[in-house]
Amino acid sequence: MPRVARLCFLVTCFIVICSSALLAENVEQTLIRMFSYDPHPGSAVFADKAPFNGKMHDFEIVFVESWQAKDETGTLKQIGFKIQAKMGEQIVASSDITPVVAGKISKDQQMGNVKIGDVSFSASVTDIAKNKSGITDLTVSFKLSYDNAGIDSLQSQPDSNAAPGGLNFARKLADRAAAMADDKPAARISMYNRALMAAPAADTSPEAAAFHKEINGVIASLQGSAPSFEPFRHTLPGIEKPAVADAPVATETASAVNGADNPADMPVATSVADRQTETPVPASNIAVPEQAVANYKEARTFFAQNKGPEGREALRKALEIAPAYHDALLLLGDNATENRRWARAKDAFKQALDVRERDADTLLKYFKACYYIGEGADAILYLEQVRNKYPTERRIQLTVAEANFQLGDLPAAKALCDEMLNKDPGDTRARDLLQRVNRLHK
Repeated sequence: MPRVARLCFLVTCFIVICSSALLAENVEQTLIRMFSYDPHPGSAVFADKAPFNGKMHDFEIVFVESWQAKDETGTLKQIGFKIQAKMGEQIVASSDITPVVAGKISKDQQMGNVKIGDVSFSASVTDIAKNKSGITDLTVSFKLSYDNAGIDSLQSQPDSNAAPGGLNFARKLADRAAAMADDKPAARISMYNRALMAAPAADTSPEAAAFHKEINGVIASLQGSAPSFEPFRHTLPGIEKPAVADAPVATETASAVNGADNPADMPVATSVADRQTETPVPASNIAVPEQAVANYKEARTFFAQNKGPEGREALRKALEIAPAYHDALLLLGDNATENRRWARAKDAFKQALDVRERDADTLLKYFKACYYIGEGADAILYLEQVRNKYPTERRIQLTVAEANFQLGDLPAAKALCDEMLNKDPGDTRARDLLQRVNRLHK
């Protein structure tokens, strides 16, 4: 009889432990990146903070990769990753996934799984492209996971319970959409669609089914007020190669901000008169090593001569030496845009904006890259933040109006154009955009 009692007690404990584990909500963040020989940012940050040592931290992935130029595209030698917990710019903890040689990489392989405190980080291969020489493109899915209880306990941290993944995260995206201005129907629809994509399938639970039904109903009611048209042409002209010009020697200047022309479907232009009447974009005081400047100038020369591989290699070297080199980041973004690598272009332009956010041309390029990967609504929110920070910058206001027009938020674009024309009736760019808006906004 004592044996039976002991067995019952153990079974009960086991059930309680399993139930507790099931009730604990495990939060997951996912970030996907494709790697190739083309120049690309050397790091990426997960969208939301995660708990570490009782505080919310940013978690940054550093890409540790090596490539060899055997042909036009180049092939991977080896790749590894470092995950860093950061408080502002300070790295408070890190852990490494040991580099794996290309010959040992296969699809669906988990390249590593490490922990920082109670936060788990893993990297898994989702796709591989090869040629005779080896791997040319590698797509990796990064996952950050942690217990939701670690967030709930941090009451002093803003957005501490914003749990990415699952129905909770989808509801928070829907809340963000609902909080957006009523005159931005297309941006709201885009955010609601992101919420549906983040939510579990409708047939997985009654709660998920109810969520899908509710959000689809909201989208249907908004679609009548959001004109449907194609913002960007599918066949885009190639970006004109930047002219070879003298690059900065010791510190960055604003000389290369407009080094490459915008595609024809991004019509915000800056005339000489406009530049004379507006506050110029301030030069960055970030010192750039001479070798990085030399590599950057070499990259521009190679690109102008249609020597893509050589130009990419020179640009890679420049950014390895100076990761925050603004002009090199712009060239990186333009190169990625030319090759329709929109996620890569988005990262490069965002890093350039982190250095110099008042650059209206780069703001619009950033929006375009975000639009093509389905993040136009998020980009609009960022552009609005910059506009509110610099309310007297007419070029930034026009950029936000143009982005709203491209996304389909015609009322918002019209309101911004009207505001600009009230301040300056002779603003031809605002008038031209307003005419385009009025042709569609009946």
